[in-house]
Amino acid sequence: MDTANNLEEIDTAGVEGIKHFWDNMPSKAQRLISMKTGAVATMAYQIDNYPGGNVVSIKKYGKPNQNGWYSQTFSGALTAVTWGTQAFNPAGAGGSTGASNIPPGKYAILGAKVRQLTNYAVIRFQHANFGGLFPGFPVLDQSKATARAVVELDDIFQQDGYQFAAMSDLLGIPCCPTFNATAQGTGLTIWVGDILGDTPIVNLNVVKIG
Repeated sequence: MDTANNLEEIDTAGVEGIKHFWDNMPSKAQRLISMKTGAVATMAYQIDNYPGGNVVSIKKYGKPNQNGWYSQTFSGALTAVTWGTQAFNPAGAGGSTGASNIPPGKYAILGAKVRQLTNYAVIRFQHANFGGLFPGFPVLDQSKATARAVVELDDIFQQDGYQFAAMSDLLGIPCCPTFNATAQGTGLTIWVGDILGDTPIVNLNVVKIG
Protein backbone atom coordinates (compact mmCIF):
# COMPACT_ATOMS: atom_id res chain seq x y z
CA MET A 1 0.00 0.00 0.00
CA ASP A 2 1.11 3.57 -0.57
CA THR A 3 0.46 6.70 1.42
CA ALA A 4 0.42 10.32 0.38
CA ASN A 5 2.97 12.39 2.25
CA ASN A 6 1.80 15.99 2.29
CA LEU A 7 3.81 18.93 3.60
CA GLU A 8 1.82 21.92 4.80
CA GLU A 9 3.08 25.43 5.53
CA ILE A 10 1.07 28.22 7.16
CA ASP A 11 1.52 31.49 8.95
CA THR A 12 0.23 31.16 12.53
CA ALA A 13 -1.37 34.61 12.26
CA GLY A 14 -3.60 33.40 9.43
CA VAL A 15 -3.52 31.11 6.43
CA GLU A 16 -1.50 33.39 4.13
CA GLY A 17 1.29 31.61 2.32
CA ILE A 18 -0.34 28.18 2.51
CA LYS A 19 1.31 25.61 0.27
CA HIS A 20 0.40 21.96 -0.20
CA PHE A 21 2.67 19.31 -1.72
CA TRP A 22 1.74 15.82 -2.99
CA ASP A 23 4.11 12.87 -2.87
CA ASN A 24 3.97 9.09 -2.43
CA MET A 25 5.86 7.01 0.13
CA PRO A 26 5.74 3.42 1.39
CA SER A 27 3.37 2.93 4.31
CA LYS A 28 4.76 3.68 7.78
CA ALA A 29 3.27 2.99 11.19
CA GLN A 30 3.79 6.62 12.27
CA ARG A 31 1.52 8.64 10.02
CA LEU A 32 1.80 12.09 11.59
CA ILE A 33 5.46 12.84 10.99
CA SER A 34 5.70 16.29 12.56
CA MET A 35 3.80 19.42 13.53
CA LYS A 36 5.51 22.66 14.44
CA THR A 37 4.26 26.04 15.59
CA GLY A 38 6.09 29.32 15.32
CA ALA A 39 6.46 32.08 12.75
CA VAL A 40 5.83 29.48 10.03
CA ALA A 41 3.93 26.43 11.23
CA THR A 42 4.40 23.22 9.26
CA MET A 43 2.80 19.80 9.08
CA ALA A 44 4.28 16.72 7.48
CA TYR A 45 2.04 13.68 7.51
CA GLN A 46 1.00 10.51 5.70
CA ILE A 47 -2.54 9.51 4.74
CA ASP A 48 -3.39 5.91 3.83
CA ASN A 49 -4.61 5.03 0.37
CA TYR A 50 -5.54 1.40 -0.20
CA PRO A 51 -7.35 -0.87 -2.69
CA GLY A 52 -10.05 -3.39 -1.91
CA GLY A 53 -13.78 -3.85 -1.46
CA ASN A 54 -14.12 -1.18 1.24
CA VAL A 55 -13.20 1.76 -0.98
CA VAL A 56 -15.20 3.01 -3.99
CA SER A 57 -15.33 5.82 -6.53
CA ILE A 58 -18.30 8.18 -6.19
CA LYS A 59 -18.96 11.12 -8.47
CA LYS A 60 -18.68 14.47 -6.73
CA TYR A 61 -22.41 14.98 -6.28
CA GLY A 62 -23.21 11.31 -5.71
CA LYS A 63 -26.63 9.86 -6.41
CA PRO A 64 -29.71 12.12 -6.31
CA ASN A 65 -31.57 12.16 -2.98
CA GLN A 66 -29.08 9.85 -1.29
CA ASN A 67 -26.43 12.24 -0.02
CA GLY A 68 -26.59 13.32 3.60
CA TRP A 69 -24.67 15.87 5.66
CA TYR A 70 -24.14 14.94 9.31
CA SER A 71 -22.62 17.23 11.90
CA GLN A 72 -20.33 16.14 14.73
CA THR A 73 -18.82 18.57 17.24
CA PHE A 74 -15.74 17.48 19.18
CA SER A 75 -16.48 17.13 22.87
CA GLY A 76 -13.68 19.48 23.89
CA ALA A 77 -10.75 21.55 22.70
CA LEU A 78 -7.91 19.71 21.01
CA THR A 79 -4.34 19.81 22.24
CA ALA A 80 -2.18 21.64 19.72
CA VAL A 81 0.00 19.50 17.42
CA THR A 82 -1.52 16.30 18.85
CA TRP A 83 -4.08 13.89 17.38
CA GLY A 84 -7.50 14.19 19.03
CA THR A 85 -10.38 11.77 18.51
CA GLN A 86 -14.17 11.92 18.51
CA ALA A 87 -16.70 9.12 18.00
CA PHE A 88 -19.02 9.89 15.09
CA ASN A 89 -22.56 9.86 16.54
CA PRO A 90 -24.12 12.58 14.44
CA ALA A 91 -27.22 14.68 14.22
CA GLY A 92 -28.69 15.48 10.82
CA ALA A 93 -27.58 18.78 9.31
CA GLY A 94 -30.31 19.37 6.76
CA GLY A 95 -29.14 16.76 4.28
CA SER A 96 -31.46 14.98 1.89
CA THR A 97 -32.02 12.11 4.34
CA GLY A 98 -33.74 14.46 6.79
CA ALA A 99 -32.77 12.09 9.60
CA SER A 100 -31.78 13.17 13.10
CA ASN A 101 -29.30 10.27 13.28
CA ILE A 102 -27.64 8.30 10.53
CA PRO A 103 -29.84 5.33 9.56
CA PRO A 104 -28.35 1.81 9.50
CA GLY A 105 -26.69 0.86 6.22
CA LYS A 106 -23.49 1.00 4.22
CA TYR A 107 -22.09 4.45 3.47
CA ALA A 108 -19.30 5.95 1.39
CA ILE A 109 -17.58 9.10 2.67
CA LEU A 110 -17.37 11.76 -0.04
CA GLY A 111 -15.57 14.31 2.14
CA ALA A 112 -15.99 16.73 5.02
CA LYS A 113 -16.32 20.40 5.85
CA VAL A 114 -14.49 21.28 9.07
CA ARG A 115 -15.38 24.47 10.89
CA GLN A 116 -14.22 26.37 13.98
CA LEU A 117 -10.54 26.04 13.01
CA THR A 118 -8.23 28.98 13.63
CA ASN A 119 -6.01 27.93 10.75
CA TYR A 120 -6.22 24.38 9.51
CA ALA A 121 -5.62 20.73 10.32
CA VAL A 122 -5.42 17.15 9.07
CA ILE A 123 -8.49 14.92 9.40
CA ARG A 124 -8.53 11.13 9.15
CA PHE A 125 -11.04 8.35 9.80
CA GLN A 126 -10.92 5.04 11.65
CA HIS A 127 -13.37 2.14 11.29
CA ALA A 128 -13.20 -1.66 11.53
CA ASN A 129 -14.00 -1.75 7.79
CA PHE A 130 -10.75 0.09 7.01
CA GLY A 131 -8.49 -2.76 8.14
CA GLY A 132 -6.34 -0.66 10.48
CA LEU A 133 -5.78 2.10 7.92
CA PHE A 134 -6.59 5.82 8.32
CA PRO A 135 -7.82 7.55 5.14
CA GLY A 136 -8.07 11.32 5.32
CA PHE A 137 -6.98 14.72 3.96
CA PRO A 138 -5.95 18.26 5.03
CA VAL A 139 -8.70 20.76 5.88
CA LEU A 140 -9.20 24.42 6.71
CA ASP A 141 -12.22 26.47 7.72
CA GLN A 142 -13.63 27.77 4.46
CA SER A 143 -16.41 29.62 6.25
CA LYS A 144 -13.72 32.28 6.78
CA ALA A 145 -13.01 34.73 3.98
CA THR A 146 -9.28 34.74 4.77
CA ALA A 147 -9.18 30.99 4.20
CA ARG A 148 -11.14 31.08 0.95
CA ALA A 149 -8.90 33.82 -0.43
CA VAL A 150 -5.73 31.72 -0.41
CA VAL A 151 -6.85 28.28 -1.59
CA GLU A 152 -8.13 28.96 -5.09
CA LEU A 153 -5.12 27.38 -6.80
CA ASP A 154 -4.68 24.42 -4.45
CA ASP A 155 -6.64 21.44 -5.73
CA ILE A 156 -7.36 19.63 -2.43
CA PHE A 157 -8.76 22.76 -0.76
CA GLN A 158 -11.07 23.56 -3.68
CA GLN A 159 -13.11 20.44 -2.90
CA ASP A 160 -14.54 21.33 0.51
CA GLY A 161 -16.86 18.48 1.49
CA TYR A 162 -15.95 16.32 -1.53
CA GLN A 163 -12.26 15.57 -0.96
CA PHE A 164 -12.40 11.77 -1.33
CA ALA A 165 -14.63 12.02 -4.41
CA ALA A 166 -12.23 14.53 -5.98
CA MET A 167 -9.19 12.39 -5.15
CA SER A 168 -10.85 9.46 -6.94
CA ASP A 169 -11.01 11.59 -10.09
CA LEU A 170 -7.54 13.10 -9.62
CA LEU A 171 -5.69 9.84 -8.94
CA GLY A 172 -7.82 7.57 -11.11
CA ILE A 173 -8.38 5.05 -8.31
CA PRO A 174 -11.22 4.52 -5.80
CA CYS A 175 -10.65 6.80 -2.78
CA CYS A 176 -14.04 6.99 -0.99
CA PRO A 177 -13.85 4.74 2.12
CA THR A 178 -17.00 2.83 3.05
CA PHE A 179 -18.31 1.88 6.48
CA ASN A 180 -21.28 0.02 7.93
CA ALA A 181 -23.53 1.77 10.44
CA THR A 182 -25.95 -0.14 12.67
CA ALA A 183 -28.78 0.88 14.96
CA GLN A 184 -26.22 0.80 17.80
CA GLY A 185 -23.89 3.32 16.16
CA THR A 186 -21.61 4.08 13.24
CA GLY A 187 -18.39 2.60 14.63
CA LEU A 188 -16.60 5.52 12.96
CA THR A 189 -13.99 7.59 14.80
CA ILE A 190 -12.80 10.98 13.57
CA TRP A 191 -9.17 11.97 14.21
CA VAL A 192 -8.01 15.58 13.88
CA GLY A 193 -4.45 16.84 14.14
CA ASP A 194 -4.66 20.60 14.63
CA ILE A 195 -1.93 23.24 14.67
CA LEU A 196 -3.82 25.03 17.48
CA GLY A 197 -6.18 23.99 20.28
CA ASP A 198 -9.50 24.38 18.47
CA THR A 199 -12.83 22.59 19.07
CA PRO A 200 -13.71 21.53 15.51
CA ILE A 201 -17.12 20.88 14.04
CA VAL A 202 -17.01 18.20 11.34
CA ASN A 203 -19.78 18.14 8.72
CA LEU A 204 -19.41 14.75 7.07
CA ASN A 205 -20.76 14.21 3.55
CA VAL A 206 -21.82 10.59 2.99
CA VAL A 207 -23.82 8.69 0.39
CA LYS A 208 -25.79 5.55 1.26
CA ILE A 209 -24.74 2.69 -1.03
CA GLY A 210 -26.33 -0.31 0.70
